[in-house]
This record gives sequence, structure tokens and C-alpha cells, in this order.
Amino acid sequence: MPQPLHIASLHHYPLKSAQGITLTQAQMNPLGLEQDRRWVLIDAAGSFLSQRTCPPIGAIYVVANGQQLTISLHEQTFIAQANPNHLSSAIVWGDTVTDCFGVQPEIDLWLSSALGQAVRLVYCPENAIRVVDERYAGLGHRTAFSDGFPLLVVSQSSLDELARQWGALIDFRRFRPNLIVGGACEPFAEDSWRSIRIDNAIFDLVKPCSRCVIPSLDPDTQQQTDGFLRFLASSRRKEDGKVYLGQNAVLRHVVHSLDHDVTDRELTSDARSHTQSLAENLGLLHTKKEHVKNAPDFENFIQPILTVGQEIWVE
Repeated sequence: MPQPLHIASLHHYPLKSAQGITLTQAQMNPLGLEQDRRWVLIDAAGSFLSQRTCPPIGAIYVVANGQQLTISLHEQTFIAQANPNHLSSAIVWGDTVTDCFGVQPEIDLWLSSALGQAVRLVYCPENAIRVVDERYAGLGHRTAFSDGFPLLVVSQSSLDELARQWGALIDFRRFRPNLIVGGACEPFAEDSWRSIRIDNAIFDLVKPCSRCVIPSLDPDTQQQTDGFLRFLASSRRKEDGKVYLGQNAVLRHVVHSLDHDVTDRELTSDARSHTQSLAENLGLLHTKKEHVKNAPDFENFIQPILTVGQEIWVE
């Protein structure tokens, strides 16, 4: 009997582009998965840094505890403390995130020396507003320092198929997902998923994740894996010339148990209308979908808890 779809694993990345942490349970908050990409390194101009331009960031290990970040690099460990009296701004893909918190100057000096360039570490508090692209997600969804959306979903079937094509195991860390879906589904089935429900939380899958150089970097050494980018492009390049894997998602809303029947009917209706949108976009890959456009109610935001093993329903 096929195994039902379920959460196979959960991961967050407290410092953007640094090593991630595997979780057994995680809570969603208005900015995404708890502690996910709430910290970022910026250059002298305030622009974010990642492994795209600074591969050594991938060697940093962190543990987040509220507004405190324990950082380990090159056998040294320091504790950074976000300082609300030290305000800063960070620019992430053209979005300027104001009212971020800086840290102790000695942390910035140490990281600058270790990474070989001037950097500053900043933290995104919940009042530092960065709105998700409304063309894809609808109104009012937010994120911190992710590339663009608060949750990244990929299926284990997709990872397994890529490994089969590559001829060797592929470390999921190359793709930096938040949620890996296990169970019986076709490889790359998430390309056509419109929404998923986990317990009482409904997530809209709003935009496929375009891929850059980072998947070609070995997660342990930060060195290029020869031929991996060419391989990925040969398998996952779409008509717009970009390479995609996984789906960006936003939390639509949390429903009460009495609402499940109504919600199921709504999801089924959405799925029927989605058939046409699939045909209108890049092959089988949807790059833009019409979703409920109501802005999230952050004043009464319910924070669902995701747990490894929870069943997933897909539309």
C-alpha cells in the first residue's frame, strides 16, 4: 500500500546561507518557520551576502535562541546579541528591510576577518516589515531574509529522481528546503501542487524556486561539484531559461476542525481552475497562480506547529 504523503523532515536556517538545522517540530510565525533566516550578513553598502558571492558563509554553524545567535566558525565560537538600540537596514533582492538590529562590534570584526571581507551581522525583528511579492502570493504575506517567500517545499521523490539521474546520492542541503515531503508521489509532483494542508494549516504553493550556483557547492566543503550545474540545467531548465526545483509557499490560513469540509471543497475547486493555469505557463511548471487574496490577519495570527510525520493533503 502506498505510503501517505507526510512531513519527512523539517529544516531551518537561522543565518541566511549558513549551515541549517534539522528539526523534529517547528512553529510557523508571521515571518515563516521559527527562526528561519532571521539573521543575515550584509556588506558595507547594506546588501545581503550569501554563498553566491561568499561561499565561506556555508561553513558557519549557528544556533538561534530568540535574539541571540551562537556562531561557530574555524573552531571559534562567539555569541551575538541583537541590539535594538543599534538599528540598521538590510537590502535583500531589492527589498530594503529597515529597523533591523545590529550586534556587538567585535562580532562584526571577527566575522569580517574570518570571511576575508567587511561584513555586518543583523537581525530581523517581527516589526521589521518585508512583504512577499503580491503578484504571486496575494496581499500582505511577510518574510524575513529568505530569498522571497517564507517556506520552501520539495518532495523526497524529486530528490531521489535527481540522484538516480546524477548516478550518486545528492545531499538535500544543496537545495536548502524547509519542508521535505515524503510518501508516494511522482518525482517533481510538487511542480503542479497548488495547495497543501497539514493538520489545520493550509499553505499555498505560489511560485517555483529558481536555482542559482549554490546547489553546485558541496555543503561540507563549499567547493564546486564539477558538472553539477550542467546536470541540473539539463534536467530542470524550463522555457524561460531558468532552473527550478521545489515550491515557495505561504501560509494561507489556519482552519478549525468544523471548517475542514468547506475547506476541502474550496481546495478541490481551486485544483480544477488550476488545470487551466498549468497549461498557460511554462510547460508543466506554474510560475504564477491565482490564490485567495485576503491579507493575513497578523493581529490574530495563529501559529501552527509542524511535526515530522504529520500527514499532508495535496491539491
